[in-house]
Amino acid sequence: MPWLLVVHIVFLLVWCGTLLYLPALIADSYGADFDPSREPGVLPPRRLFNLLATPAALLTIASGTLLFLVQGIFGVWLVLKLTAVAVMAICHVVCGALILRLESEPRSGVAFPCVVLAATSALAVLCAVWLVLAKPD
Repeated sequence: MPWLLVVHIVFLLVWCGTLLYLPALIADSYGADFDPSREPGVLPPRRLFNLLATPAALLTIASGTLLFLVQGIFGVWLVLKLTAVAVMAICHVVCGALILRLESEPRSGVAFPCVVLAATSALAVLCAVWLVLAKPD
């Protein structure tokens, strides 16, 4: 099923890209004055989170689950990889929480949490990539 692997990789790239970009976008949106002609209360980070990051995350996880079920890969390697994916999912949820915090309290400090989130996301993505490259046959 090479097509399933391609689907998984494409959505994984999109999800990882948004996980790495969202903390910077959230920090950049801190205290910003937005154009009043657009929808009130909808910040650019929320649009990216809702329209791209979340669907990509769901499709990545769904296609990855199908991949290991079809290929029958189980063991320690899979547990380690799923741990990295769980950390990425937690980072995804924290991004959403920071977006909600920024919308409810536009002057709240989000810079430090964004730095920690970006570093954690990058580490989780690197661990997942390393585990895929070190996959036992």
